[in-house]
Amino acid sequence: MRYITILSLLFVNVLGCAALNQPTFQIEPSQLSSETNPQLVDGNLDTVSTFAVSGRIEKKYRSFYGKGRNRNQAERRYTTQVDGTLRTHAVIKLNEPTYISYIEVYPESRIPKLALTTTLEDPPRFDSSFDVVRDKQHINVEGKRPVRIKINREILYLRLTADGIEDRQNSIRDKKDENKLIQIPLKGAEIREVRFFSR
Repeated sequence: MRYITILSLLFVNVLGCAALNQPTFQIEPSQLSSETNPQLVDGNLDTVSTFAVSGRIEKKYRSFYGKGRNRNQAERRYTTQVDGTLRTHAVIKLNEPTYISYIEVYPESRIPKLALTTTLEDPPRFDSSFDVVRDKQHINVEGKRPVRIKINREILYLRLTADGIEDRQNSIRDKKDENKLIQIPLKGAEIREVRFFSR
């Protein structure tokens, strides 16, 4: 009886290790699509896709009023606010629900606060029904080395989000404005490719 128990445990252990050590394979680019960013999944590392932006940064002096000992006091502070949205996103769809072990992101520029969400819904409702990918959540990607992110679930859609990047070279300064308003457009991060791997 004791030998049977030991053999059973060894058998389960071997099966578990075999399941974990299954080889991964890359999902073919023909099984992936992106309406807004087709270069993300075209299989070509020489093409570049840019996140679409819909916002800008405004920096200016604002007056804040408070009460002092005997009178109202005004304090001027330099503030930064976003007109529109700071977040940008791109969505990738698989041809059918597929178990994805991990993805590799091939950056072309800095990617601030990269985060991933997934869903099996079609069409996707990312605002209400999605699963957050916890691995490397909101990381700042620097340089051009590929970044591997674990997914470990069945997905149909993958959404990548990142903060826009301040385009300071194209900023506009209003010299006549007493608040010294500066408008800084945002530009999207650039990615050469996103590769999917399954097992």
